[in-house]
Amino acid sequence: MKATFTLPAIVLLTITFFSACTKQDYISSPSDEEVWVRSHEKGSVAYVDTYAGNYIVETYNGYSVVQSSGGIVPRENDTEYAWFSSQGNQTIYNYDGNYYTQERIVQSYLTWSDALIILDNISH
Repeated sequence: MKATFTLPAIVLLTITFFSACTKQDYISSPSDEEVWVRSHEKGSVAYVDTYAGNYIVETYNGYSVVQSSGGIVPRENDTEYAWFSSQGNQTIYNYDGNYYTQERIVQSYLTWSDALIILDNISH
């Protein structure tokens, strides 16, 4: 009779011990893309020079001209995230294509006509 109660008690304690040692996160941690989207400026690709690969991005602060490094060229209306108000080389995340590229922000805070002039100057 004693062995009948001892064996189930040992099994129950073993199950309790091992189930207490596992940990499950019920709130998933954000992915790199989610963090990137929340911490960078949002822009929409307004125009792409398909010959040179350079393009114009419309942001909250106006237009920014991006010089391609020869990698993947975005499509018009793609959503991108980067520091578009800061000039220089940086990483840009294309939300629609789910990829990162290294590009150069040539100039920011532009009107549409100024952005087209600068794009024309760097493309030819």
